[in-house]
Amino acid sequence: MSKILVLGGAGAQGSATVMWLVKEPDVSEIICADINLERAKRFKDKLKSDKVRPMKVDAWKRDEVLEATKGVDAVINMVAAWVGKRSPALNVMEAAFKNGAHYIDPAVAYREEEDRMLELNNKWKDTGLTAIFDLGKTPGITNMYARYAANRLDHVDEIRVKTCLDEISQKEFLVSWSPVAALLGWSEAGLVYENGKYKEIPPFSGEDMYTFPNDPRGPCTGYLADHEEVWTLPRFIKGVRYVEFKHYSHRLPIFRALGMLFGSDKPIDVKGVKVAPLDVLLALIPPPAELPEKIKAGVVDDIYSCGVVEVKGEKAGRETIYTLSCPVSLRDVYRILPGSHPESILVGTPPAVAATMLTRGELKIRGVMPPECLDPDPFLAKLAEKGIRTYEKMERL
Repeated sequence: MSKILVLGGAGAQGSATVMWLVKEPDVSEIICADINLERAKRFKDKLKSDKVRPMKVDAWKRDEVLEATKGVDAVINMVAAWVGKRSPALNVMEAAFKNGAHYIDPAVAYREEEDRMLELNNKWKDTGLTAIFDLGKTPGITNMYARYAANRLDHVDEIRVKTCLDEISQKEFLVSWSPVAALLGWSEAGLVYENGKYKEIPPFSGEDMYTFPNDPRGPCTGYLADHEEVWTLPRFIKGVRYVEFKHYSHRLPIFRALGMLFGSDKPIDVKGVKVAPLDVLLALIPPPAELPEKIKAGVVDDIYSCGVVEVKGEKAGRETIYTLSCPVSLRDVYRILPGSHPESILVGTPPAVAATMLTRGELKIRGVMPPECLDPDPFLAKLAEKGIRTYEKMERL
């Protein structure tokens, strides 16, 4: 029987992770840690499970995290990394290591922190522990899609990652991800990898239209972005010459306008009161953790989330493209994980799968790594068992 700590377990994405772990018969206890203890308690009451133990933990306070990780077998860090341009990942990793626990997170967001995590690889490997970072939807499932295709090609030339997330409501403006990342990330410079070099590009570069699978709204607009896959995939998939990542949304014009109006965290004077535009924006948007209740109340018309990876290379002397995707909409939620929403399913399920595979001994790889270092086949099979289907297409040109 295993004991697992989920930091941010009562949040929009972490709640899905906890819900999956409750279903696992060989998980005896899930510590649902959150900076807001009352929220964690309300979530436990909603789940009606004796396995769940609420706990107040501030992921940026080392002493609190170190105490919370005592006696656990795995630590899942679901705390958003974008607030204040900082991440708690290294704090949490250090605490997990000191207490002999495996570590998993769905996204680090910052290149320098990923590099520092990778520098700890030998230390973790020598101790027989595993730390997997960026194991969510994008990054995460998309990284494994890239590895899956690479394993089937003789060599890889290009990897193009695309993600779409849209929340549709006629009654409220909603987001299902961290508002800072969901609304303001569009205005940041992009990053591509080309012929052995990383290149920063201006915001809103590479505009195009793309139709995601099973998206009834048709084509939507996308732009190149600085994302984790661009930083790690060229380092672990040998020979690739080009890697890019694009965000897509039908609400992109709205996001762009909000970023220009409310993107600053510097206070301005409003009728004698100093207020930061970003704080105003965050105060107006309903917390993503409230989405399941809003879905239940009929406020949400639909949510669509999907990651797509296109991998071009050569197979048996012919140019070949693999396209893999994982579309989930609101209608799929009741089949997969009632009480959640599409984005939380795609982000929160992979960490739960990895934690159970590690604690059962099914995942034997040790050290610090991104998801493309894992064998994708058994992992994607586990996701399929939980209802997250992968759609695969192979074209020979």
